[in-house]
Amino acid sequence: MTLAGTGSRVQVLGTTITFEDVRDGRATLRVDDQPITCTEGQSASAGPLTLTCTDVTSDAVTVTVSLG
Repeated sequence: MTLAGTGSRVQVLGTTITFEDVRDGRATLRVDDQPITCTEGQSASAGPLTLTCTDVTSDAVTVTVSLG
């Protein structure tokens, strides 16, 4: 999924993922109340979810979300 624009959000597998910003190629997301940062190609875990940032631009991030 792609999140574009500060504050955009989506519900995935019972979890709210919010796009906060991109700075120096690092996307900042919030997974429920947990902050996550990632660069293109990087994965990060938040609770039961694993997020992989597949594309990071100046105002958007594309992530793949999976359980575990």
